[in-house]
Amino acid sequence: MGEASTPKATIVVPVYNSARSIQRCLDSLLAQSERSIQVVCVNDGSTDDSLSVLHQMAQTDGRVLVIDQKNEGVSCARNAGIDAAEGETVFFVDADDYIDAQTVERVLHVMESADAEAAVFGGVCEPADAAPKRVQQLMSPKAGTFGARDPQLLFHSNAQPYACRAAFSRELLNREGIRFAPGLALGEDVVFQFAAYALARKTVVMPDKFYHYVMESESATHEFNSAEARAKKLDAHMRMLEEVLEDWAAYGLLDLCPGELITWFLDLTVFDLARLDADDFHRVAARVNMDLATFLGTDWADMPAKGAVRRVAHKLVAATSGVSMADATLFYLSTRGLKACLERFI
Repeated sequence: MGEASTPKATIVVPVYNSARSIQRCLDSLLAQSERSIQVVCVNDGSTDDSLSVLHQMAQTDGRVLVIDQKNEGVSCARNAGIDAAEGETVFFVDADDYIDAQTVERVLHVMESADAEAAVFGGVCEPADAAPKRVQQLMSPKAGTFGARDPQLLFHSNAQPYACRAAFSRELLNREGIRFAPGLALGEDVVFQFAAYALARKTVVMPDKFYHYVMESESATHEFNSAEARAKKLDAHMRMLEEVLEDWAAYGLLDLCPGELITWFLDLTVFDLARLDADDFHRVAARVNMDLATFLGTDWADMPAKGAVRRVAHKLVAATSGVSMADATLFYLSTRGLKACLERFI
């Protein structure tokens, strides 16, 4: 690849105290069968040796660009990477993880053939037994092609919630001004995907499991499992919902599938809602009701298609009695089926 030519792909790697894993990650990127790539590593204020490892890599391979910034979180780091990207297609890989050698070549080929602006592929967790069944399921998308604004893609095809196993045309991200929301404790990639998938003219979903998601016990996704963290988790989910609602309002998408959006949000939170005491339930219900009524109208609780979902929604509107475990279980049964329900409790 000549110095002046545009790389076909840019891979953005946010790096924070990843000195132990970053070498493996970068080795997997620089070994890609598609040689025409740019690797943008954004050092997000690491206090370990990450930066010197990155500089060493950049010296040995001219395709590596290192950006050093003060610690601002993964969203800001990824945004800095998108802003610096020169490739026509943008991938995201986390510093703990790695990808198969064929990933970029195969994804670009499929995107080109389908004339798609976004692609989603699968992944595996390592070690495999560390991942809950739900995560394994989410990492296993079914093949398909979707046009813009397709609720199936957003809610039913296992295309969520990991930005790292998706690729996006840089033109799409810049045309629509799609960036990661800074300051979210959870779900920054979900908010990003809700915009990108809805606005991409075409998205292709590949079942291939290219991404290797290394389960570190301190990874952000695992911090929310203790009982005292429930309020924090609900707050994080509500902030994620608020970001999606604001985005969709700005993009004119709110009338696309409000019932599905409500069902999706309640599905994420219903078991946490069922475990709140009366005061906390009151507080959370008021906030959810205000958010949804503001963006979707005061009759939002009637919008979901399923009765078990509407029942939970109406309890949030009334805010007088809490959501019971029975409500949550019936909700889960109606949205995910018996198998998922049993897995949840066994």
